[in-house]
Amino acid sequence: MLLIEEIDNHYLLSLGFSNARISDPEQTLKQLRSINNQTEVQLVKADLIGGPEHLQFAARNALYSFKGKRRRSKSLAMELLLYISCQRQIAKAIRFSGVDSKDSRIAIVALSDSRAALEELAREAQSIVGGTPDDDLIEIQSEQRMAKLQRSYGITSRTMEAARFEGEIDSSVLKRLIVERSALLDIQD
Repeated sequence: MLLIEEIDNHYLLSLGFSNARISDPEQTLKQLRSINNQTEVQLVKADLIGGPEHLQFAARNALYSFKGKRRRSKSLAMELLLYISCQRQIAKAIRFSGVDSKDSRIAIVALSDSRAALEELAREAQSIVGGTPDDDLIEIQSEQRMAKLQRSYGITSRTMEAARFEGEIDSSVLKRLIVERSALLDIQD
């Protein structure tokens, strides 16, 4: 299922791949970006994505900051990675959530003002990254993934309990807290 969502006059594409084979992440990004010049593309470690809400929020904030005076980078794709990773510095964002040659569970996250451009990217992506399309990687689906996200984003069990609404499930609490970490980028200057 193709996951394209409209966000602020742009479209967000999220594609998950398991068993991906990326020997050179920079070269892979160049290939993905060369499909058309209307897309801003990032490769992200899928296990560090806190659900589609995380990506939607990151995309919305990247678009907003990139159009304004708060941008931290020269490209919308890098701005998107900063918000996905909840990092203020580009080098830290790349180390934290950027893909390296050992990663086989990846996500392609792209923004464009053209839905057709994202559809074209989606059609050609598998031949570039290899692996098996697996959009379930975008969602939090296991306790192991929850634990990894908590460790990676520095969210303690105590914080989870303090932030929980009555009856709220763990994955929902965690998604909100990751989005909150991303939102804090705008006020930490």
